[in-house]
Amino acid sequence: MRRSRSRVAACALVAACGHADPPLGGDGAPGPGVDAPPSHDGKVPIFIAQGTLGRTIISCDDGRTWVANHSWDVDGDALMCGMVQDGVRCGQSTCSYVVGDQCVPLTCCDDTPDIPEGVAFGPDAIVGAWGHGKPGALRTTTDGAIWTTTETSYAYSVAYGSGRFVAAGNRRTEWSTDGRVWMPGGDAAFNTNGSPVRSFGYGDFGAGGRFVAVSAGGGLRDILVSSDGGLTWKRPSVVPDSCALGVGTNGGDILGGPDGLLLIVDGHGTACWSRDGGDTWSVSPTGLTQIASHGMWTGTEFRYWGENQMVASSDGMSWHATPLATPTRIGPTARSDAGTFVAVPYVFDSYERQHMLRSTDDGITWEPLAIEAFPQGHAIYRIGFGYANPSEVCP
Repeated sequence: MRRSRSRVAACALVAACGHADPPLGGDGAPGPGVDAPPSHDGKVPIFIAQGTLGRTIISCDDGRTWVANHSWDVDGDALMCGMVQDGVRCGQSTCSYVVGDQCVPLTCCDDTPDIPEGVAFGPDAIVGAWGHGKPGALRTTTDGAIWTTTETSYAYSVAYGSGRFVAAGNRRTEWSTDGRVWMPGGDAAFNTNGSPVRSFGYGDFGAGGRFVAVSAGGGLRDILVSSDGGLTWKRPSVVPDSCALGVGTNGGDILGGPDGLLLIVDGHGTACWSRDGGDTWSVSPTGLTQIASHGMWTGTEFRYWGENQMVASSDGMSWHATPLATPTRIGPTARSDAGTFVAVPYVFDSYERQHMLRSTDDGITWEPLAIEAFPQGHAIYRIGFGYANPSEVCP
């Protein structure tokens, strides 16, 4: 492993999980109402929700219950000065963070090392990125419950494709084949006066696929594309003015689709697509003017949610809307291979306002989980789905 840029960034998140496993029958099999998870080379399917103050919480029973609820303040993580910090709340409390090898007080979750920037699933590891405004951490796990810091983040976003993880920030990029050892990538020289990467994703195209990054801030927006796993970055030759103006935490996403299609959908409801590997882009309206969810490719269509509506498209160009049977706003979202959707209604809902939704009818009808099934806590910004090693909490 390459030496981390910060001497405090090589810690492990090892606090024990305090939540119960899904109910088991007498033979150790899942009890009534809990489906056995499908096998995937010995791994188990999991959702991972990623939040502020380094929070992670996972579900391995298709979104019914959530376990391994960790956060840096509760665990006394090294990036929060190795101290348990009881009762802190984002925006309302002062937290102690390590910044530049010094322990400094900052307003909790305000351009701080704990801001979540994404989770990427690879075949043998899962990488999460934290840090916005101040360097945070790239952290790696094999089971979703125990995370180890492998690199200082420098406000990276992270994605996986073509056999490697790529972490992209403004100018700084890194890549890794295993999520543990990181190598310098190419210079991502966005024309955004140092603004961070707001959205990052991968799509299949050609031999090396395409990593697509959008940086925005101060009224500026720029897009860079890498065809060699983050070693070099190129600006597209054609980008319409309305493309990707509202990407970021609050809604929208960068996705890959069929036949090399690349898609950017922003929070304003504009779809921006490319069929030539990200060199030229075109725009199409989704029919919504505000999208609060992240998106997904289901295998047949792209889906995004606005308030009380879902929009879908098979090609990124033509979109149709479906009213939700459950009137609600849909924020961070993910879908399992079983076709189950989970979502948090609003990215900034936290503590007493927070709840997790679940849908088994293509994201049209949503049911809230009981607090016992999903404990309330720090805000959830991202949710991902993939496969992980079995663990004590997800056997």
